[in-house]
Amino acid sequence: MTSVDLLVLIPVIPALPILVTWWLPWERWIPWDELPKDALGPYVLYLSFAAWYFNLPKWCVALILVAGVVLLVMAVRERIRAPNH
Repeated sequence: MTSVDLLVLIPVIPALPILVTWWLPWERWIPWDELPKDALGPYVLYLSFAAWYFNLPKWCVALILVAGVVLLVMAVRERIRAPNH
């Protein structure tokens, strides 16, 4: 593993517990309604880049990419609909 591989992999580490335990029925520690979509969208897009970098299957990269784009669109819609403070 090269140093560039480590630089790409290190930001992925915080996502690993969520990726491992999101489907468990007794793990309800993820507040899905309160996630900051404006910060999570770019992070998921980075995860799609990391998946592409490490040669995951194209369908996996595409699925992560679509999730990131959906989160960004949701964040933009929330910003537009939110009253100005």
